[in-house]
Amino acid sequence: MSELVTGRKRRGPQARRRIELPNGDYLEPRDVFADETLGVCDRTVARMKLPTTYIGAIAYVPHNESLNIVAAGIRRAPALSRRKAASP
Repeated sequence: MSELVTGRKRRGPQARRRIELPNGDYLEPRDVFADETLGVCDRTVARMKLPTTYIGAIAYVPHNESLNIVAAGIRRAPALSRRKAASP
C-alpha cells in the first residue's frame, strides 16, 4: 500500500528577480549586486550605506545609482615623489 501525503508541498527558495524602475534603473537584490557586480560579500555592501529598499525581507539596491555612489568614493593614490640620487 502506498503512503498518502497530506498537506502542502514545500517550495524551496524562489529566484529573486530584478525590479524595473520607471527612471530606467532597476532594483537588484543586494547580495547579488555585491557578488556579481562588485565581487565582495553582502556584509561589505551593507556597510557602504547604499540606499536600500526591503521587499519581502530581502534587501534591494538600485543598480545604476549604487554603482555611481561606489565610483564616487574611489580615490587615486597620491603619486610617490622620487628622490634625486645624490651624485658622488
